Amino acid sequence: MKLNIDFKWYQWLFGVISLILASFLTHEIFATLAESQPGTVKVLSLLIGIPLIIFLYLTFGLRSALKKSKSSVTD
Repeated sequence: MKLNIDFKWYQWLFGVISLILASFLTHEIFATLAESQPGTVKVLSLLIGIPLIIFLYLTFGLRSALKKSKSSVTD
């Protein structure tokens, strides 16, 4: 079984930031729901969720875009 792991350093950085944001968002959602403030969940989802989606795109979308550009250059 051969694993083809070819991540650049910045993709690892974006991935770590995504994990941190996802765990922080999860913690804050459960904390605000425990405090019975469901309106705050919407605000936190926007404030933390949008950067999370951006960093997830930078992690995985950029990887697939780079992979496609490499394959078109070698063809």
